[in-house]
Amino acid sequence: MSELDLRHLRIFVALYSFKNVTRASEAVGLSQSSVSVVLAQLREHYGDPLFVRTSGGMQPTPRAELLMPMLRQALQLLDQSLVCAVEFNPAEITRSFRICMTDVGQMTLLPRLLSKVHQLAPNISLDVSNLSHETARQLETGEVDLAMGFTVDIKAGFYQQKLFDEGFACIVARDHPRIGDRMTLAQMKQEKHVKVMLSATAHSIVDVLLERKGLHRVFAINTPTFLSLGRMVANSTLVAIVPLRLGAIFAAESGVKIVSLPVTFPSYSVKQYWHDRYHRDPGNVWLRSLAYETASNLPLATAISDANGP
Repeated sequence: MSELDLRHLRIFVALYSFKNVTRASEAVGLSQSSVSVVLAQLREHYGDPLFVRTSGGMQPTPRAELLMPMLRQALQLLDQSLVCAVEFNPAEITRSFRICMTDVGQMTLLPRLLSKVHQLAPNISLDVSNLSHETARQLETGEVDLAMGFTVDIKAGFYQQKLFDEGFACIVARDHPRIGDRMTLAQMKQEKHVKVMLSATAHSIVDVLLERKGLHRVFAINTPTFLSLGRMVANSTLVAIVPLRLGAIFAAESGVKIVSLPVTFPSYSVKQYWHDRYHRDPGNVWLRSLAYETASNLPLATAISDANGP
């Protein structure tokens, strides 16, 4: 016999535990004769009697005593590998999830998501990086567990789920000398704008639509992110078109107001993306569900109401 199978391991452990062929056969659900045959095979394989008859039952030899911890551990590992699904208890798990998000997502969705994660899973941490052209590859290789936002770089071959629909808002300083609650088409052309230099994101929708309509804006500054945009607009006469939920945050925190635009922009879908490798991973399933629940609790109407204020 060149190798052992699962049956041999179970019978060895049963003989060690019960020290009786009859009780061992009952424990593994085999006949006594079958257990005796397997014991003979084990003895031949190891070149040792392993279990010998005494007045106290079948007692293990020194060789069997040496083998027992290793065979029991091997059996436990095999049993664990045969479990159909691993239970994921967020309250007890220690794990780090890697998420790619746009900077808008990091300012709007991430704080709420992080709050829920800390509440439900105190030993789980989030490692967040920017959504980029590399994100699709990172999802494939496992460098990233989940991606969130609007992007044209993650194409077919990935799972995706819509988190919410997003729109656009125009923000100006609350005390802007020329713009009240509504911006005219002439003002949109004449006022100086902030240009956020992000490619393959939802902000490109603004540029494409205005170009098609022949509306050319004057840009006073180009910035790589939205992070400093609120204060920049609040302390100047500049104009910026931003995602609606982000505009609501700026209106509440940065001394800006949301004004109506003379042009209607289409909405777009913010989604989360993941690779098939992690589609059934219990931790990934839990995080996706939590992200969906968190995003669903901030509908578009709420953002508009919050932005306008009392």
